[in-house]
Formats: sequence, C-alpha cells, structure tokens
Amino acid sequence: METLKARLRPLLGKLARAAGLDEELNRLRGRVERLEREVQETRRLHQRLAELTDVVTEVLVPAADREDERIRAVLEKYNRTSF
Repeated sequence: METLKARLRPLLGKLARAAGLDEELNRLRGRVERLEREVQETRRLHQRLAELTDVVTEVLVPAADREDERIRAVLEKYNRTSF
C-alpha cells in the first residue's frame, strides 16, 4: 500500500498543476475576449470620430471661402490642433 501511495503522490501533484493551468487558461481566454471587445469598441469610436471630423470639415470648408477673418482664425487653430 505504501508503494502505491508513493507512486500516486507525484501523479496527484501533476494533476493539481494541470488543474491550475486549466484555470489559468480559462482566465486568459476570458481576458482575451474582454480585450477583443474593448478593441472593437475603440474601432467603433475611432470610426465615429472620423465621421464627425468629416462632417465638421464639410461645414467649415465652405466657411473658409468667405472673407470673415474670425472664421479663418478658427480654421487655422483647428488645422494646427487637429490630427
């Protein structure tokens, strides 16, 4: 009986470690899923920002053709501070 216990002890240790790795793998899978959702949300927000920038540009560009000095100053500031 003692010989059987001696043989089983290392196997039980390996099983315990394998179970821990399985839990770690599941934890990492969940983390990857959360990160993928966050990346998708970031992409959506970037797309929305690009669309908003296009709309603002469509509104401001015709205004730039006018002779209003105030509008020109705002456009110059926008061009310096935007991407």
